[in-house]
Amino acid sequence: MKKKIACAVLGAMLLGLSLTACGNADNPSTGEITESGYPKREFIVAAIDSHDKTSAHEIEIFTNLVTERSGGAITFKVFYDNLLGKATDNLNTLSSGIADLGTVCTLYTPSNLPLSQITYCVPFAPDDPVLAAKLMYKVSEAYPEFYEEYEKNNVVCLGWKGNEPYKLYSKGPIEELAQLKGKKITLGGVYYIPWFQSIGAVPVNAAAADLYQTIKTGVASGSFVYDSIYCNYKLYEVEDYCLEVGLGARNNNVLCFNKDMWESLDEKTQQLFQECADEAMAEFQDWQQSEMDGWEQEMLDNGVTVSTLSDEAKAEWAETALGYQDTLQTWIDEVTALGYDGAGIMSAYLQAGEELGYEWHFDTTPYIQ
Repeated sequence: MKKKIACAVLGAMLLGLSLTACGNADNPSTGEITESGYPKREFIVAAIDSHDKTSAHEIEIFTNLVTERSGGAITFKVFYDNLLGKATDNLNTLSSGIADLGTVCTLYTPSNLPLSQITYCVPFAPDDPVLAAKLMYKVSEAYPEFYEEYEKNNVVCLGWKGNEPYKLYSKGPIEELAQLKGKKITLGGVYYIPWFQSIGAVPVNAAAADLYQTIKTGVASGSFVYDSIYCNYKLYEVEDYCLEVGLGARNNNVLCFNKDMWESLDEKTQQLFQECADEAMAEFQDWQQSEMDGWEQEMLDNGVTVSTLSDEAKAEWAETALGYQDTLQTWIDEVTALGYDGAGIMSAYLQAGEELGYEWHFDTTPYIQ
């Protein structure tokens, strides 16, 4: 009986939020116009983690900026920790109007946001999250189709975020690629799996919350995740080694707004939101860098041995991986079949990286037009 009552209450809450969002869209000027020139409004926000985590901290920065700049006229009711739905379904949470604002993780939306998967299919991308973000901004400026694919899903993309780079953590020392043969490694993503399979590793699927037990019980001997996940879940208690493989930082979290609600806003409010989004993303990158330094120190304080894969080994792995499955061409073929200029976009992406000063660890000649 208690379970039925809880479900009913949750359903009523979500329905109420949905109706509130739809009602606001029909009447965008709800509330008095304040001295700041903005109508008094409250927006519903769906965050996919707690406010102090990398998956949601830009939400806190953005909402605080908007409220401050609007003189308190515009406020937000933020639901952290996936309270409005699973992180894997946050695109639908926003597109359906359950929430007005939130973070979309593109790793969970390969069929809805195929162009955005470009950030995953290129091996050994920049490890610097700021450079990774600049790369996405640069290619999306040349190809506005990157923004348009969000609008096709009834959301507006307000900003790209560069996330910290993935690293390989293990119970035993791994300093060479040959040591990965036969090793069970937890990882996900359409493109990461063939990269590890190409060198003989065995992919294992495990949610972040399950990694500790997965490693402790021997279901897997290593994990391919972020420093933040590694430290937040205290994986250094079961994994003593870290190999900085250099596969790259990714643009997997995007700040998005429900498109119907966005179009109901006056131009001044839209401009405020976009300006604050740009500023929030820049501020987030600075915050993330300080956090990354802290996580690295936490790892060292807990006795973790850190090694770095050499540039020669990266080049060897890239050649092996692309020979096993050319993930760049796979992406090109998939988006071309959808009507996009896959080859042209890939060429622009790789050239943008070079223009930003990054040197790829594989031969880009076959992909440059």
